[in-house]
Amino acid sequence: MTDRSVAAMGGEPNTANPLLEIADVTMRFGGIVALDAVTFSISQGRIAGLIGPNGAGKTTLFNCLSRLYRPIRGDIRLNGRSLNRCSPSDIAALGIGRTFQAPTLFASMSVLDNVKVGAHARGANTPLTDALSLPYMRREEREFEQIANRMLKFVGLDQMAGRPAANLSLGSRKRVELARALAAQPSLLLLDEPAGGLNHAEVAELGALVRSIRDEFGITVLLVEHHMGLVMSLSDQVVVLNFGRVIADGSPDEVRSNPAVTEAYLGTQH
Repeated sequence: MTDRSVAAMGGEPNTANPLLEIADVTMRFGGIVALDAVTFSISQGRIAGLIGPNGAGKTTLFNCLSRLYRPIRGDIRLNGRSLNRCSPSDIAALGIGRTFQAPTLFASMSVLDNVKVGAHARGANTPLTDALSLPYMRREEREFEQIANRMLKFVGLDQMAGRPAANLSLGSRKRVELARALAAQPSLLLLDEPAGGLNHAEVAELGALVRSIRDEFGITVLLVEHHMGLVMSLSDQVVVLNFGRVIADGSPDEVRSNPAVTEAYLGTQH
């Protein structure tokens, strides 16, 4: 049985308590400083945008949050718990879900089974218990299927549950990956360029879907995105990176009017 039922995922967002705290995080690749003392926090129940020019360090920070990279200095805390000693395999169970720039689905599996993979990340099953087919594991498997079906309905793909993932359009693959991340019942959802490759109508639908994730499930969202219209319309908070450093952190209006942000995107005027 998972430690938190889907029914308990909703509720009013709590914007007073920091869910995610990033403190002095520094990452180097040889002589290149990818992240330079990055520090900011995100309150529970918020949608935060992480923006910056290409090479600013956004994906590197996501990889640090996912524990794919280990910073040389600093700390990342989720609900006050340091992630420094965590491995990538721990992250889903701790409450972090993620999507990627290019959807990473199991092409030969059905849409439903792809989403169930996310639910399994929070389960108690092992190869041995799966082989023994114990009663409580069968109950858990039924629960996983219910969660997966609910998440597919949430993203509007319940009619495609039995289709092979390989036959889906890019927009649908992105929605399946999103449903899979939600099936793990995260408290923090990392979205890496979710609007990439989508048309105007799909971007508008994505914006409404991300708002629903926060409003219906109380999930905190951190998204990396180059579509500025989407970021500024969705976000309660915007953090701007440039050359691995935080140059702005505030509301969309504050960030829009920040001269350092304008310079980072447009260059110094001569």
